[in-house]
Amino acid sequence: MHSEIDPNHLFLDRAAVLDLVRMLREIPELAVDLEDAVLRRSRLGDPNLRLSSRSGDQPLPFSPAATRARDQLHAVLVSWVRLICEQRGLDYTGGTSTGGLARWLDRNVIALAMTEGAETAPAEIRAAVQTALHVICPPTSQIEVDAAQLEAARTARLNVNGIATLAKEMGEAFQSITVRRIQTLRDAGRISPVPGPWAPDWPELFVVGEVLEAHLAHPARKRRSKSAAGERYQPLLRIREKIAG
Repeated sequence: MHSEIDPNHLFLDRAAVLDLVRMLREIPELAVDLEDAVLRRSRLGDPNLRLSSRSGDQPLPFSPAATRARDQLHAVLVSWVRLICEQRGLDYTGGTSTGGLARWLDRNVIALAMTEGAETAPAEIRAAVQTALHVICPPTSQIEVDAAQLEAARTARLNVNGIATLAKEMGEAFQSITVRRIQTLRDAGRISPVPGPWAPDWPELFVVGEVLEAHLAHPARKRRSKSAAGERYQPLLRIREKIAG
């Protein structure tokens, strides 16, 4: 199909068309992961946890950031589908989902390239994709904690959810402390809960410093493979780096 492109009738050059096709073909799978992030069926979105000595506080059942990213991506694709249909006199025959819209644009990419104003399409679609990627594959950031904060945290008594949340704010060495990791240390006899007595519905409390020290003294077994999400979106991430560079 691309071999028949007449550059005199297109608002996008061949390289831009091919890049756009590659991006559109990544969107259906991206949309599925984005929907999982919206409904918090995965751990790819930003957590909405709260520090508490009780376990009653629960995160929201959906991610507002993922919802905004999903709606933005869908709206951008809808706007280009509508413009193509209006200018080129086409009937829309694709699905109503974000993935369906992306597949239709992929099949009709030449019509898109021949649509007046199409030169802005790659940038608009890429911006929406980058927003979605930021939710699904958030960039890591360097966290700095001063000595006073660290000492205060070490003497605190929290339940496992509170410790797992606090650990995310205490630097790279403690990023892998999760509820499951804490339970593993407890089962191995490396840490013990603070003596009660407690009410039956209250969670066990642990001294944060003891958990941190046990975590460092007994490293967890490393996973063999990297995050599947990060590897899956390498093509889009490379496009993003190319544009940013």
